[in-house]
Amino acid sequence: MSSEAMQPKHETFRLSELRDLVATGRIRIPDFQRSFRWTNQDVVALFDSLHQGYPIGNLLMWKREAPAQRVTVGSIDIDAPQRSDALWLVDGQQRVTSIVNAMDARSERDRRFAVGFDLENACVVSTLGRRSRAVMPLFRLFDFESAWQWFEENPELQALRGRYQEAFNIFNAVSVPATVMEGGDEEKLRVIFDRINQSGKKLKSSEVFDALNSSVSDGRTLGSIADAVARATNFGVLPQGYVLNALKARRHPDYTRDVRSEFGDERRHTSDFPEEDLDAAYAETEQALVRAVRFLQEACFIPHVTLLPYGAILVVVSRFFALFPEPKRRNKELLKRWVWRTIIKTIEGAISSGNVQTRSFLKNVRRGDESGSVQSLLESVGEQGSSKRVAIPNARMNRSDTKACVCAMWSCYVRSEEYAGKTSIAVLDSLVDEYGSVAELLVEYVERRRFDGEDGGRYSSLANRVLLANEETLQDEDMVRAFMEDHRDMLLLPEAVEDCESSADPVELVDRREELLSARVNEFFELMMAWDYVSFAPVELT
Repeated sequence: MSSEAMQPKHETFRLSELRDLVATGRIRIPDFQRSFRWTNQDVVALFDSLHQGYPIGNLLMWKREAPAQRVTVGSIDIDAPQRSDALWLVDGQQRVTSIVNAMDARSERDRRFAVGFDLENACVVSTLGRRSRAVMPLFRLFDFESAWQWFEENPELQALRGRYQEAFNIFNAVSVPATVMEGGDEEKLRVIFDRINQSGKKLKSSEVFDALNSSVSDGRTLGSIADAVARATNFGVLPQGYVLNALKARRHPDYTRDVRSEFGDERRHTSDFPEEDLDAAYAETEQALVRAVRFLQEACFIPHVTLLPYGAILVVVSRFFALFPEPKRRNKELLKRWVWRTIIKTIEGAISSGNVQTRSFLKNVRRGDESGSVQSLLESVGEQGSSKRVAIPNARMNRSDTKACVCAMWSCYVRSEEYAGKTSIAVLDSLVDEYGSVAELLVEYVERRRFDGEDGGRYSSLANRVLLANEETLQDEDMVRAFMEDHRDMLLLPEAVEDCESSADPVELVDRREELLSARVNEFFELMMAWDYVSFAPVELT
C-alpha cells in the first residue's frame, strides 16, 4: 500500500460547471461506485432543495489521471479523452448525475430526469403526466436560447418571463461544495468510501463489496457480471445482490458472511478456491452464473429472472455449476427435481426460504462429490408432502406461486407442436424489456368491464390471464383475440362456451379456465418434481 498521504482541498462548483465537467469528460465515476438508482421524485426533491437554498451535502472527488474511454452518466454518453486531472466521484454520483441530466436535452426522454419548473407556482415539479403549459422543462430553463424559443411557442405565457428570470438567477447562483482529494492510491479511496457508507446513508452489501473488492485489472464489477450474464442468456439483468451471493456461495457455503476482507488471508484459508485472486473470482462467478442460468432455462423452464420464484435457487445452482462445470446428465436431471421440489415445498410452507435453509442447501454441495452433492440436496428436501396440488393464485407477479405457475404456462407455450420454434427466450426477454414486466404479457382472458363489483376477485385470478410472448400479436387487441381463438390448446384455454364466447357468463368462463389451467399446471409440476420415480445416482465408471 502506498504511504502517500491524501491532501484535501475544498472547492465549490456551480451547476453549469458540473455540467461542463461531465460534458468534457473530466468528471469520472469509479468502477466500484453504485449504479444510478434514484427515482424521478428523488431528482425533483434535489432540485427543490437547490431552489429553496437547502444544503445538499458535499461532493467527494479524487483528482488523478484517467484514460480515454466511453463514459456514461445517466442518459449521457461522452467520449472522454485521456486526462491527468480527472475528478473521480467517490461520493455524490447520484446528485451529480441528476443535476447534469436534468439540465441536458439529451435526457429529455428519460423518465428519471423528467423535471420542470412551474412558472405559475414558482416551484420544481415532475413533468411526468403533467399537462400544465406553464411548466418549463429544466433543460430549457438552463439554456436562454431554448427558453426564449419555449416562450415563442407558448405566447400566452409571456407574462411569466419575469418568473423564469428569477428561477434562472436562483439556480445560477447555487454553489455545490466539494472536497477534492489529491495523492494516495485506490486502496485508500476504497477505505474512505467504506467509512462514508458506515457513517452516512447505508449502501447495499453488494455496493460495499464492489467498493472494497471490485476487480480492478479487468474492470469487472458485480453490475458488469450481471450485464454479461444477461447478454449471454437473455435471462434479464440479475439483481447485484444475487451476483454477490453467488460469488460468496461459490467460495464458501456461508454466503451471509460479512463482505469486507473477502480476499484477506484469513478468508482464503476457508475458501473452496484458496489460491484464486480477485480477478479470477469475478470471472469464474460470471461463468458459473451463465451455466446455472442456462440450466434453469433449458431444464427447469424458468426463462427469466423475473419468473424465478426464489433467488436462493439460483445461488445454490450456481455453486453446483461452479464446482461441477460439466455434470453428468443423470445428475442434471436430479438437480432439476431438487429445484422444483424446493420451489413447490417452499410455496406450501414445508420449507423455509430464509438464509438458514439456504446455507444448509449450500453445505450439501461439496467439492469433489458431484453425485453425493445431488443426493444430499434431494434428501434435504424430504419426502413428498400431503398437499398434491398448487392452487391457481391471483395474477400478482410479486408472488412466488404466481411465478411458478407462469413458468408452467411458458413450458406449455414453448413445447406446443402448433407453435414450436416461433417464440424463444430471447423474444420473451425483449418483450419484458419493452413492456416493463412479465405482468404486461399476461393478457386478459375476460375483459374487466364484464365483471360486476362482487366478482372482481375472479377478474384478478391468474386463471383470467393468458401468457402471450408474441410481439406481433401484442400490438393489436383484435389480433390478441384472434390469436387466442386459434391457439386455445397452447394457451391453456377451454373450448368456447356457446356460439359466442362474448355472451357467456364471465365467472363461468374464468371457472372453466381455472379448471383446465390447474390441471395442466399441476401436471407440469408433477413432471418436474418426479416424486413417483426413483432418484438413484448415475453409475460411476472407474
